[in-house]
Amino acid sequence: MKRGTVIRIGVIAVIAIAMLGVALPYAPVDFLKAPLERALARGLGRKVEVDAVSLTLFSGPGVSLDGVTIHDDPRAGIEPFAYANTLDARISLLGLLRGRLEFSSLHLNDATFNLVKPDNAPWNFQMLLSQTAPAAASLPTIKVRGGRVNFKFAQTKSVLYFDDTDLDVSPGYGGAVDLRFSGAPARTDQSAQNFGHFYVRGTVAPSLNLRVELEPSALDAVARLFDSRGAGLKGAVSLDAQLSGSPSALSVQGTLQLDGAGEWRVGYKGKMDLMRQTLELDSTSPPGLNTRLHVLTRDLLTTPQWEVSADFLDASLGSAVDMARKLGAPLPEKMTAEGVVSGTARYRNTEGLGGNLEVRDASVTVPDAAPLKIATATVFLKDKTLVAGPNTVQIGEQGAADVEATYQAGDGGGTQVKITTRRMNMADLRALGGTVPMLDRVTDGIWRGMLTYQKPLAAAGAWSGDFEVQNTSLAVDGIADPVRVQSASVTVNPEQVSVTRLRAKAGDVAFTGEYRWSADAAQPQRFRLQIPEAASTEIERLFQPTTSREGGLIARTLRLGAPGATPEWLTQRNLEGTVSIQALTVADARLNVNTARVSWNGDAVQVSAIQGKVADAALTGDLHVDLSGRTPAYRFDGKLEDVAYKGGKLDFTGKVTAAGTGAALLASVKAEGTLRGRAVAFSPEAEFRRVSGRFAVNMTPTGPKWKLSALELTQGSDSYSGDGATQADGKLVLDLLSGGRQFHYP
Repeated sequence: MKRGTVIRIGVIAVIAIAMLGVALPYAPVDFLKAPLERALARGLGRKVEVDAVSLTLFSGPGVSLDGVTIHDDPRAGIEPFAYANTLDARISLLGLLRGRLEFSSLHLNDATFNLVKPDNAPWNFQMLLSQTAPAAASLPTIKVRGGRVNFKFAQTKSVLYFDDTDLDVSPGYGGAVDLRFSGAPARTDQSAQNFGHFYVRGTVAPSLNLRVELEPSALDAVARLFDSRGAGLKGAVSLDAQLSGSPSALSVQGTLQLDGAGEWRVGYKGKMDLMRQTLELDSTSPPGLNTRLHVLTRDLLTTPQWEVSADFLDASLGSAVDMARKLGAPLPEKMTAEGVVSGTARYRNTEGLGGNLEVRDASVTVPDAAPLKIATATVFLKDKTLVAGPNTVQIGEQGAADVEATYQAGDGGGTQVKITTRRMNMADLRALGGTVPMLDRVTDGIWRGMLTYQKPLAAAGAWSGDFEVQNTSLAVDGIADPVRVQSASVTVNPEQVSVTRLRAKAGDVAFTGEYRWSADAAQPQRFRLQIPEAASTEIERLFQPTTSREGGLIARTLRLGAPGATPEWLTQRNLEGTVSIQALTVADARLNVNTARVSWNGDAVQVSAIQGKVADAALTGDLHVDLSGRTPAYRFDGKLEDVAYKGGKLDFTGKVTAAGTGAALLASVKAEGTLRGRAVAFSPEAEFRRVSGRFAVNMTPTGPKWKLSALELTQGSDSYSGDGATQADGKLVLDLLSGGRQFHYP
């Protein structure tokens, strides 16, 4: 045959095969469904149902099946073992030569598998392997891409499953079955997944010999896989393991690595029972902490019960603190610790913590605080509760406290820390993590007594306790100098702070008293102060940050612009209380304020029910202070009675106004009102039995200027009327009229 003829025949054959390959998928082959279902059932040992069949040629003689359902052993339940949208099956040519329809490979796309563990029976995949074992050599190669694997125990489905699953099963040497698997573990009750893939490869029949790897995965995601609540852990975990033996007695060994807590590697070994869903592991080498770990799990895929225990053998406290911080424990970033830990700690997901620990020769340091030294501390862990102490903690060179800490997990749980001391520096309290109300604003001094810190799991923490403070400075908004507290008794709880037996000094003003603060912002802060002696100039200086908001030098000089912005602390100020001053010096006068009620709300101050004395004169009335302007404005409404004047007594009723600060305040004083007098000897020839009228006073550089009007005076049986005024020489002169006659006094 000529060469050209051979080429033409070859080309025609190729075209014919191509046309046949293209046409085969459309050939009416529904009559093959039943034989194909029977062939698949023989190969898999399971009933198989197919929705549609088409033939393929290019990738090898075979069939493409749509809607494939592989039923399960009746012992495993009524759900199918697997379902695939499509299954590509390659026909075995050797099987055809033997006169049997067999398959060399099965490729399942978008498939879902249900792995079932019935009561009192093995896993359904074990049933499958046992039924196909005699023909393992002819077992078709099985491939799954992008599948899903569910787990079921009796009639209960597990919340755990594998997604993005790839699976390769093929006949191996000596009747074994080779397996390659990869998939991402996940939970049906969690939408967000942050878990790496598991990789499994090896043989599964007649016994299991598998290599298992977990690519780096978020540690908290691993915890959430078995406990949906999670543990707030940081870092990543990866592992490799070798499994060998029967499904009910697998030997396990491998290594685990934590990243984020340093590169912490630990070897482990143990055993696993797939029938009972149990896993028990022990570390084989200390992980750098003189610590041995033990892991035990039960019902791993149904209702996981697991525990991790650690035996500490004089382990490094510093390394343990560093690891705990990196794993997510809420410890200060710059805190350092030294010492050793011994004992056993355990965590069970169903119970929480358990065990006992002992810390020895410990030293803990945080920035800007004295180191904490603990000779011996005991820690008890039981029923989700951790109790440490009471243990004596040495703080700095002289401070010491008995500290007891309790942590309760679960609903209604939280943290409680109790601190008791006979003497401790304020700075050292911060070393214990103290941010106590009022104490968080002091800078020095000492305290003694008891403090308790409580923090529920789902709420902010709060302090309570009873203690005394001595020789400490307290910063108060609006006061120029810190308040120096000589001593005070303090009671703190989440709702209020109460200060009693207060002895303190601000600038040159010493005082005693009480103070109470409420957490309810609508309730005013309350106080009671007793001041032995004070000068008005010193009081004004102390309150200068409150009263003066004049801006810069040019603005003050030229009186430009609006007053400075009202600070937030002044806007929010809400005070009520009483004040008494035994001796108050105002200019050349000396006052005594027996009692006065103070109400301070924002930029308005009301001093009401004032009762006091100026020399021997009785003073009563109300003082209003307006702090909304550039400088404060004052108004006093009241009475000054029994003022000694020229051998008699005068009573003044009216108002006094003033504004500004310093010398400007005194220069701005104005007063007006009514007066009454008794037995006033205005001059040797003018002694008045009764006096009444109106007055007005203006303060000038040379002194007060009086103006009297509507005067009515009685001298013996004579009556006088008229007015009076202060002359240039500072003398008060009266111009009176009586019976048509004019009189001029002095």
